[in-house]
Amino acid sequence: MEACSDPFDDLATAACNLLADNIGVRHCGVIALDGEELRAASSEFSRLPPEERRTIVAAVLAGVAEANFDVDEAHSSRVIDVPVTAPEVATAAAIVFPETEAVVFQIPQNGKSVAARAFRRAATSALPIFDRIDGLRTERSKLLTSHELLAHVEELAKVGGWEHVLSTGRLIWSREIYAIHGLEPGSELSLDRVLQLYPSPAREKLSLELERAAADGSGFDLTTPIRTPAGERRIVRTVGRAVNGTKLYGITQDVTAQLSAERRLWWAANHDPVTSLPNRLLFEDRMATAVQRARRENKSFALVILDISDFARLTERAGYTVPDKHMMDVAARIAAVMRESDTIARVSLNEFAILLNDVKDRDALGPPIRRLREQIDEMQKEGAGDGIHMSVGIAFYPEHASGPEELTRAAEMALSQARRRLDNPIAVFDRQIANDAVKRRETILRRARDSLARREFVPYYQPQIDIETNEIVGVEALVRWQTPDMLLDAKDFAYALDDHEIGSRVGRAVLDAVITDIAKLRQITDRPFRVSINASRTEVLRNDFLDTFLEKTRNGNLKPNDFIIEITEDVIIGVDDQALHDKISFLVSSGVEFSLDDFGTGYASLIHITSFPVKEIKIDKQFIFGIETDRRKRAIVKGIIQIARSMGLHVIAEGVETIEQQEVLRDIGCRYAQGYLYSFPVPFSQFADMLDHS
Repeated sequence: MEACSDPFDDLATAACNLLADNIGVRHCGVIALDGEELRAASSEFSRLPPEERRTIVAAVLAGVAEANFDVDEAHSSRVIDVPVTAPEVATAAAIVFPETEAVVFQIPQNGKSVAARAFRRAATSALPIFDRIDGLRTERSKLLTSHELLAHVEELAKVGGWEHVLSTGRLIWSREIYAIHGLEPGSELSLDRVLQLYPSPAREKLSLELERAAADGSGFDLTTPIRTPAGERRIVRTVGRAVNGTKLYGITQDVTAQLSAERRLWWAANHDPVTSLPNRLLFEDRMATAVQRARRENKSFALVILDISDFARLTERAGYTVPDKHMMDVAARIAAVMRESDTIARVSLNEFAILLNDVKDRDALGPPIRRLREQIDEMQKEGAGDGIHMSVGIAFYPEHASGPEELTRAAEMALSQARRRLDNPIAVFDRQIANDAVKRRETILRRARDSLARREFVPYYQPQIDIETNEIVGVEALVRWQTPDMLLDAKDFAYALDDHEIGSRVGRAVLDAVITDIAKLRQITDRPFRVSINASRTEVLRNDFLDTFLEKTRNGNLKPNDFIIEITEDVIIGVDDQALHDKISFLVSSGVEFSLDDFGTGYASLIHITSFPVKEIKIDKQFIFGIETDRRKRAIVKGIIQIARSMGLHVIAEGVETIEQQEVLRDIGCRYAQGYLYSFPVPFSQFADMLDHS
């Protein structure tokens, strides 16, 4: 038999030696009945040359086959004489045990035969030993396989098991625990040695948890840092339980990578990708904390909102994107003149917000604002910020507000006032500004009511393009206020759209116009394309929104699936999720699909595409601007596309302005796009011409 490291081979060989001694032979063994596998053999037989052993085994099996052994004769254990053609071996004897599928054989010494009865008795007695050894060998093999699998699982999961015997202080670790702690497997362990790897105060915390669990029979779950003997810093989670007051057992997991990934995700969700500053979500959280602290300590602070306008690039665009390089430069200059204790954030495309702690009034705020203006002026002198204009709105807590939202509104009203002061664009909130804001809002709402009667709120259409074919596959309807003097973008009359009454009426008026326009198009062409309609928060929350929409489409002889309704995260956030989900699900069951607009800018976009039945996502233009040179944006957009594709969602990239941006989108798998590269939003007549000639 070939040498093997399996310890059960030694047991099988010892059993064969006992069998050989019992019947007075040198060579004996056990062969599997269904093949030529030698299950066990005496030491003397194992020393024969391999070829000779194989010849004898083959001869024994051939002899058994020629004997026409009957399974029904199993209990008679008939001895079969077998001729063997091998050096110094002429014959062998064999007994077949069909119930265990085994053949026991022996080779007489010097031609002396062994009594068949004695051979049968000895073989019958020895065979259960061989079977038990085989069973133990199989169990050991399975155990080793399971142990190996567990070791692989521990290695992949970076988790291992441990046991601490309380009476002796003995520590028992799995191999992965050694690896996590940077120790050599099998090296000597002691609790004191292990605790030295945990820096203070983690060392004291873990020691206390171990003592407490042992004393009261409870458990613990503790995440702490460790430092390996090689100096590597890791974060581990240790979970332990007590057993009958005699020992502790548990697991330890290396969670360094997991926590690092979670921190990166948190950072990405709470910071602006261009400037690396906190975004609006994190800023609002810090402002709420600042209000609580100031209220508790009876202190004050200032909220400053800066608007950075790039007039050199505005031209005729209805909406513009401030270049990333300008924003990065502005962010650096703001940080250079503020204190480390102040919070700076980028809260929108071209707005920054600053919390200045322990600032009471305009006089205390004067120096940092003056230094900031000097920095912006310096940018313009250097040419990096040619055309950049800064407006500043300021409000103080608690002088101007008692809470975060009220303080933000006050600073925004001051900013609105500052934008109109080109000579000194800095405004501190006061009651006059509040009164002016109220008057301005009332004026806009009054004019909006008059314009509704004159049907001056109209849809403009921006086509959506298949990059591969350059064909129009859809169109977004955008609201415009067409006065006799000018055309206003939605952001120019946000007061009207945010008003519950006016906003609802504007939405209905635009929807009526869109349905009329699309009904005309259906008479002209049967080309398949869908119309995207923006639904504001006011409209979605209106109880009759869905019914009104379905009724209007039916009256226009259109189908619900001719449309896709665009909603943004601010529509969803703060609304009873189940109620909104039910509304959307009802409309979806009627054939209408929903799109999540400005995807990627909100803090919970991924949650919303899994919890709400949206069919399309529109990648926000912030990620498209500069994508041809910014690897980070390219990676983000590619990831969004891959996620959407895996969920069966349609993807449109917004804000495409250059051929280079289009080609990058094509390369990373985005097929559909919308933006100024293809067309500005245009009146219906121009869109109909575009559709006719495309």
